[in-house]
Amino acid sequence: MIITLAADIGGTKTSIQLTTENDEVLLEQEYVSQQFAEFEIVLAEFLGQDEIKHYTIDQACFAVAGPVSGGDANVTNLPWQLNADKLATAFNIKHVYLCNDFEAVAEGISCLAQDEFVTLQQGEVDEAMPRAVMGAGTGLGQALLFPTANGWQVVSTEGGHTDFAATDDKQILLLEYLISRFGHVSYERLVSGPGLVTIYEFLRADKQHQEDPQLHQAMIAGDPAAAISKFANEKHDPLALETLDLFIKIYGAQAGNLALTVSPRGGLYLAGGIAAKNIKRFKQGGFVNAFVAKGRMQPLMEKIPVHLIIQPKVGLLGARLLARKKVV
Repeated sequence: MIITLAADIGGTKTSIQLTTENDEVLLEQEYVSQQFAEFEIVLAEFLGQDEIKHYTIDQACFAVAGPVSGGDANVTNLPWQLNADKLATAFNIKHVYLCNDFEAVAEGISCLAQDEFVTLQQGEVDEAMPRAVMGAGTGLGQALLFPTANGWQVVSTEGGHTDFAATDDKQILLLEYLISRFGHVSYERLVSGPGLVTIYEFLRADKQHQEDPQLHQAMIAGDPAAAISKFANEKHDPLALETLDLFIKIYGAQAGNLALTVSPRGGLYLAGGIAAKNIKRFKQGGFVNAFVAKGRMQPLMEKIPVHLIIQPKVGLLGARLLARKKVV
């Protein structure tokens, strides 16, 4: 029996799965990343459980939310550092492959059923053309997929760190606000969980709407980005709604920038929990309107299919595939 270990390692959560070659899940668990000083502690806790500790792992893929260089990886929003050889030795794993988390998401697209994504723009599909994937979570991930005779070739990128470009007067003020705080302003500063909070803080300072005291308390007590989304969708709070709509507009503009760069007529896919938890707002048109608003290129943009992934385990599924593909 061939045993595969897969992990999707993010700044907020880390998901780990152990499976057989027949995709039987032996154990799967999720951990809060910030509660651990390093990934090795998480992995030791997972593999030390009685029901699986007798298995020998043949292959593993760890998908990391951060840059990967050969056998080394760093988690961008955590002090975690991973080395493939050290992990293989420490945990007696025959083959270990490290990849960017959006390389895994890109691979996972092939695992999706029709009901595991929703289409925001039908476009005109051309399977001979590239695909692209991006997603906002703790950060902003992006990857490219190019068709080859042997399937899709995935190229991970750090495109989420490209410079933010304001598209209207409100965004110009937002950019000035961010420059004063951070100096360099990337799209990840805005199109991410922390970015949603940053937009909220900017609009609150702009004083167009009164802040709801209950929302303020919810942001202090728990996940502030989740609180903003909840008050926008469930309570129709004006400040939260404006925050979410501006976030979606900027998200759509950057998705359009990515699409102009690679022409993904095979489809552009949105991943990440923020989009999946706010499907109704994404479907209302603000995202697609910003996506296609590229001047003379709008007719081209309208031909690109845009899909929103609602399967939360797409990165874990992709990591499992990569663990098997990368065995040498």
